[in-house]
Amino acid sequence: MIKRLIFLLIPALLFSQNLNLRLTTTAYMWQRQEAPEISTNHLRAYQLAQLTLSKGNLSLHAFANLSNDFREKQTDDPRLRFYNFYVNWRNIFNRFNLKFGRLAVYSGVGVGTIDGAYINARISKFLSANVYGGFLMPQDQKFALNDDPKNNFMFGGQLKFSRSSLYASLSYFNQHRKSKVYEALRADSLGDVFVKEINLTSAQYQIVSGDLSYEFSNFEVYSRVDYDINKVKFSRFEISAGVNLVERLKLSAGYDYRDPRIPANSIFSVFNYGVTKEIEAGVHYKISPTLRVYVGFSNVRYVDDKAQRIVLGFDAGYGSVNFAKRLGYAGELDGISAQVYYPMFNNKFIPNASLSFASYKLWDGGEKHKSLVLSLGGNLKLNNAISFDVQSQYIQNKIYKSDFRVFFKFNYWLFTNLGLIK
Repeated sequence: MIKRLIFLLIPALLFSQNLNLRLTTTAYMWQRQEAPEISTNHLRAYQLAQLTLSKGNLSLHAFANLSNDFREKQTDDPRLRFYNFYVNWRNIFNRFNLKFGRLAVYSGVGVGTIDGAYINARISKFLSANVYGGFLMPQDQKFALNDDPKNNFMFGGQLKFSRSSLYASLSYFNQHRKSKVYEALRADSLGDVFVKEINLTSAQYQIVSGDLSYEFSNFEVYSRVDYDINKVKFSRFEISAGVNLVERLKLSAGYDYRDPRIPANSIFSVFNYGVTKEIEAGVHYKISPTLRVYVGFSNVRYVDDKAQRIVLGFDAGYGSVNFAKRLGYAGELDGISAQVYYPMFNNKFIPNASLSFASYKLWDGGEKHKSLVLSLGGNLKLNNAISFDVQSQYIQNKIYKSDFRVFFKFNYWLFTNLGLIK
């Protein structure tokens, strides 16, 4: 794997004109209680690297992560993950953009990471389209193709129209992911137990989606609908609107219909489940350029029950406070959260602190639990290239009686001209 990577990077370095490199080193320390009298200490470190090599309308992009636990050996350590590694060829014939390699796809309803290609085309001044296709990357995100590419792939596309304040799109998404074959005990009609091989199909998702948004003066509206081809039914419908009554006051409302998106080849697809229908409304008021208050309410209807959510909060520039209350079928909760930060020394040092407290019950008449999270940290920027982050966190809930964690991060950014080969 390392040899293949070096073979690809050396030519790119020689012919590139610009180098953009960002290195992020992080360390995370915590203690795990394996049993009442047995605990383990962990120090997991991560080295992330984001690289861009470019020349003209060609560029190579890579994002990788190397991690290891230096206190307690873990399975598969050290772990090297490649989130993306692709070539971007822009403005081909002043009409096309091409990406190929390992890349993330965001194309309407189609979202995922593939080892394949993505093409975007400008059809006219207001109309564009994209198509993509490739194999799903391995679950461990190693620098290699999927072991079973013919049963693990994704493809689709999107047609987009944009003119002034009107935007509309139609997208298609098809994903196949095959789980590994396994054996399980089953019983026949006489009650005799036998071993059966479970070999599921790879078909997972096949969805068509359309969305529409429009802004006019002080009014805006958005709508989306998804149709699940495998299940032969609509799986999502959403519509929301907002209106600015006056310069400082905005009202919003929306309706959301959702059918759980369960893979067609999952065992959960045979269970009985119901849709949710949610109605929400909100009020936003700007008291001053730095002070904003808001309140929101939503009612979620299940098959034969319902639940409500109420939120209230304010944003004061360098800090915010939020209150939340939940009632009904989804459980009961009273919570408050607050965050504050303040830039100092010409933004060279930015300390931050946050608090979150909740009292909740998972169901009506159930036991009441409490949860507390405190955090304190800061960011130190030495110059345009180097910065440090330190974040500490204290947790207290039904799982952790008392838990303290520390997170360190070091950032280094480099941008330079290469021009090794003219």
